[in-house]
Amino acid sequence: MYAALFILWIIFNGRLTPEVAVIGLIVSAFIFLFICRFMDYSMKKWMLKYFFILLTEIVKANFATAAFVLNPKIEVEPKIVTFKPDIHYGFLKVVLANSITLTPGTVTVNIEDGEYTVHCLDPDLATDIGDSVFVREIMKAQDRLDRVK
Repeated sequence: MYAALFILWIIFNGRLTPEVAVIGLIVSAFIFLFICRFMDYSMKKWMLKYFFILLTEIVKANFATAAFVLNPKIEVEPKIVTFKPDIHYGFLKVVLANSITLTPGTVTVNIEDGEYTVHCLDPDLATDIGDSVFVREIMKAQDRLDRVK
C-alpha cells in the first residue's frame, strides 16, 4: 500500500526529482500511517498470517499426497469440483487460485465468472474446498479492503 501511494504521488507530479521523491516518501508515509491507524488497515499482518496458513496447508497436503503415492493400497479417485466464492477483487481471486494450486493434490483448472474449477486427487481433498481456510482468510482480507474504500 505504501509503495502504491508513493507511485501515485509520482504519477500525480508527472516527474521524478529528488525533491519530489523525498516529499512523496514523507507524504505517502503519513497517509499510510493514517490509513493503518484510523481505518483498521493492515495488509502486512494479513499477508504474514496468510503466508503461514499457506505453509501449514502445503505441509499437511504433502503428507496426504505422499500417502497416496507411497501406499499402493490406497486407490486414487480424482475428482473435479466447482465452487463460487464471493470474491470481487481480481488479485484476491488470483491469490486463492495460486494457493489451491500450490497445495499438493489440488490444481486450479479454470476461473470463469468467479467460479473456480479445481482438480483434486481424492474426494477428501475436495471436501468443503469452497469453505476452506484459504477462502475464509481471503474473505477477511476483502472485508478489510472494502472498509478502507
